[in-house]
Amino acid sequence: MKKTDSYAFLVNKLDFFKKVPLFYELKDEQIKHILRVMEVEYFDRDEYVMREGTVGNKMFILIEGQVEISKSLILPEWLPVFNKQEKSLLHFSDSDHPFFGEMVMLGDTSKRSASIITKSPCIMASVTREAFEKVATDDENLGMRVYRNMASEIATRLRRANKDILKLTTALSIALEG
Repeated sequence: MKKTDSYAFLVNKLDFFKKVPLFYELKDEQIKHILRVMEVEYFDRDEYVMREGTVGNKMFILIEGQVEISKSLILPEWLPVFNKQEKSLLHFSDSDHPFFGEMVMLGDTSKRSASIITKSPCIMASVTREAFEKVATDDENLGMRVYRNMASEIATRLRRANKDILKLTTALSIALEG
């Protein structure tokens, strides 16, 4: 899809983007400013959007479809010894208005922390770190708001992860005592 076609498609979905937590409290024009640097990507069912352990430079917003987020159950150094086993952690559909890959936007150049696989044909908006940084530095107020929204979502995910760790350590403690 050509850049102008991508932008027209994305702007046509403006009401959808207003519900994406990344864009909370942004004005229509601010959202459109970000949409100008985004691309539309199409994925078939059972296709990886990103793989855990790979390096990426894009963030994605799910516009249509369903995805699954999974994580390896084995530490990377143990992978040669055991078969790679993955655990499905979360399922999202477009009605959840999810975005993922945001750690890249924060300058994290380490490997992806989870895999995203499509569970149906999907349409996503993507943006590279470079394009996103240009928008954020061109309009510092916009950049601050979007980074704040991103940080809020990361904090929510961290709280959920902390709760999951507590459940796992409690279960392990009970199993070891029993």
